[in-house]
Amino acid sequence: MPRCPAIFATALGLAFGLGLVLTPPAGAQPSTPSGGAAGEVRGEILIVLASEAEGPVDPRLARVRALQRPPFSSYRSMELLSSPRVQLRPGVPHEVSLPNGRRMRLVLREITPQGRFRLQVSVNRPGQRDYLPEVNVVASPGDPFFIAGQSFRSGTLVIGIRLGERAAT
Repeated sequence: MPRCPAIFATALGLAFGLGLVLTPPAGAQPSTPSGGAAGEVRGEILIVLASEAEGPVDPRLARVRALQRPPFSSYRSMELLSSPRVQLRPGVPHEVSLPNGRRMRLVLREITPQGRFRLQVSVNRPGQRDYLPEVNVVASPGDPFFIAGQSFRSGTLVIGIRLGERAAT
C-alpha cells in the first residue's frame, strides 16, 4: 500500500474516481446539528491501522463500504484506533492529532447549496515539511472519504472523515 506522497496522491485520486467523495448518495440532505450554531457541522474521524498481514477486521469497520473496495480492500486486517468527534465551523481550522505524531488540519470552507461540504484537509508534522500539503474535497453528508499512506507500526494509517448525517430514506 502507499508509503510515499506521490503514491498516496494516486490512492486518493482512486478514491475520488470511485465516487467516494464527489457523488452524493440518493436522498442525502444537509445535516442540521442539534444544539449547534448555524453553519456548524458535526463529524467523526476514523483513525484506522490497516495491514496487508492476515488478521481481523474491527467489527466497527465492517459496514464501511468504501473500505471494502480498492485500494483499501487490499488490506487483510484493520483496527479502529480511535474515532474522535469534531465540530467544524466555516473558515475555522480544527486540528486532530494522529498516532504517528502528525497533525491533520481540517477547514470547512462552505456548505454548498446542495448541502454538501467543501473541506480543506492537510496532514503535517509540526516543524517539518507537510506530508499532505492540502487537498480540497467536496463530501456528501454521512459519506466518509479516506486518505491513506502514512506508515505506522507495521501498517498504514487510513483516515476516514465523515461529516453530517445521511438523511433517513
